[in-house]
Amino acid sequence: MHLMTRLVLVLHAHLPYVRAHGLWPFGEETLYEVIAEVYLPLARLLERLEREGVPTPLTLGLTPVLSEQLADPRVKEGFLRHAADRLGRAEADLGRLRAGEFAASAQHNLTFWQTTLEHYRSLTGDLTGFFARAQERGRLEVITSSATHAYSPLLASDAALWAQVKTGTETYRRHYRRAPTGYWLPEMAYRPRGLWKPPVDGAAPLMRAGVDELLYQAGIRYSFVDAHLVQGGKPLSPTYVGYGESQPPQKIQSQDVTYRVHELPSGLRVLARNPETAVQVWSADYGYPGNGVYREFHRKDPISGLRHHRVSGRKTALGDKEPYLPQQALAQATEHARHFVGLLTELAQQHPGGVICAAYDAELFGHWWYEGTAWLEAVFRALNSVMTIQPTTAVEAIRGEASRTALPEGSWGRGGANEVWLGEQTLDYWRLVYRAEAQMVEAAERFGRELNGKRRALRQLMRELLLLESSDWPFLIDSAQATEYARTRYEGHAERFAELYAMLTTDQLDLGRVAALESLDNVFPEADTSLYLSRGKIPVEGNPVGDLLSQTAPERSARRSAEAAKYGPLPTSKAALPVRKRKPGQREPLEKIQGIGAVYQKRLWEAGILTFAQLAALEPEALLRIIQPRPWQKVDVQSWILEAGKRARR
Repeated sequence: MHLMTRLVLVLHAHLPYVRAHGLWPFGEETLYEVIAEVYLPLARLLERLEREGVPTPLTLGLTPVLSEQLADPRVKEGFLRHAADRLGRAEADLGRLRAGEFAASAQHNLTFWQTTLEHYRSLTGDLTGFFARAQERGRLEVITSSATHAYSPLLASDAALWAQVKTGTETYRRHYRRAPTGYWLPEMAYRPRGLWKPPVDGAAPLMRAGVDELLYQAGIRYSFVDAHLVQGGKPLSPTYVGYGESQPPQKIQSQDVTYRVHELPSGLRVLARNPETAVQVWSADYGYPGNGVYREFHRKDPISGLRHHRVSGRKTALGDKEPYLPQQALAQATEHARHFVGLLTELAQQHPGGVICAAYDAELFGHWWYEGTAWLEAVFRALNSVMTIQPTTAVEAIRGEASRTALPEGSWGRGGANEVWLGEQTLDYWRLVYRAEAQMVEAAERFGRELNGKRRALRQLMRELLLLESSDWPFLIDSAQATEYARTRYEGHAERFAELYAMLTTDQLDLGRVAALESLDNVFPEADTSLYLSRGKIPVEGNPVGDLLSQTAPERSARRSAEAAKYGPLPTSKAALPVRKRKPGQREPLEKIQGIGAVYQKRLWEAGILTFAQLAALEPEALLRIIQPRPWQKVDVQSWILEAGKRARR
């Protein structure tokens, strides 16, 4: 009897926290693009195949920080504006291009944006709810990850990693209505138990738990690693640093050990990413996305900003790209899906009864490779009639026998280790992270039992640390995609961390300022500061993060000025709004703003919003939480904020 080979298809969906931090160059607009091009098309794929009775046992990783943003009212409103704007551009393009060689592309874009806007409205913007319901119906499996996609091997303390893990599992529980058992290791980065020596100052050598130990303690039962961690040798080179990387032309051949389920000493089980399927799909040079008929990502129409050209050839200059023909591209995606299923069949014959783990960034499908979602749908359809391959979710695949193993430290990044996230350009980043980790532990010990405003400040301190720890900031610096944006973002979180820490330790709490920061960086409402307790306290003197920022202030100011001179200033956040000096406790007559009466003014004052400047710094949803209007009461909080800003500048 021929044993069926199991296929685990994994998509890892992640974007860093970009809400309320500008549109360009890596801000909210990036999130809107992937909602339109990745998450909504994936939802439509699942809906279509469910209606047709085609199984879609997809394992979908949605990082906690992404889930938070997808569910955020500001993001939902912003996406509707973005989609309506793109629809208007597509309509104008069709009028302008309908008689020429770009007519088919223009019509395709118009239909796409009409469908996108209608679909999002039909879901009431509730993408997390859609995926939760799809999971409940058995259409896919949703897994979690670290809270903000922190790079585990370089976090100094077990407390920092534990907070990332537990915040990630609790956020998943809130959005997807069950406890998670699967976990995507950010950057597929694993670290075993052992003595660790920090690469920069700010932390001390210490014995750290293995990431698998902490995951297992948190109720996680399986995860994923790159193939070179289980089969040894050199990693697939280059592995993952972003779409479009070249892959070597020589044949990739993984070892049999890659097709097994592995169990670590902690009990955590892991699946290894399959190299053959990785090269075939991910590589733009030797894989599918580089085919000449697919839509070119990097060239946009000079008037509308929409895309109307095809790849044409990998060495074709952007100015020489040919018109995009949608039907030809979709036909090619179907053909490539058949080829992929043929590759899977060949691997299944070589490894009967094994597991093929085909794992990718979700954003490749539809965003970088526009036809990727159509390819994925064609793969599911084709697999439905293949008898030697059993598509399954990861939670099903890891059951049964497993090979006991121990793994070295490593990732799916360039070189297979920490090179992407730890280099000359990111050393200052890690100096800030290590100081902030130690200060968070110390603050949790001192103020964790407070029940007043200090508790709010402490929880916001935790949010700023989690956002500071995002692996995206060093990644963007290494890849030179948005270097200054990344630096400005992590320095901003460090600055707000130092500010909150100073409030706590000097007993000079400004609840209005705390409210403004809560509104700006509003993720993880369940932020549990007790996660930093009882895992080793690090002595702290003064405000090390603030001290380091002060020391580097001239250098950072010069760098930002030089960048602004070349490209214009980066967007600033509302939390940076200048606040007029006032005496402690001084209140301004907020009820002078039309619509704010005595009751609302009192609620604002009780929340620490004493001045027009503080009111102007709030986001609408934060203001609504404070004033708590009745369902039948109509309030225009956006106009209040605008009016408060005008009064604050007088």
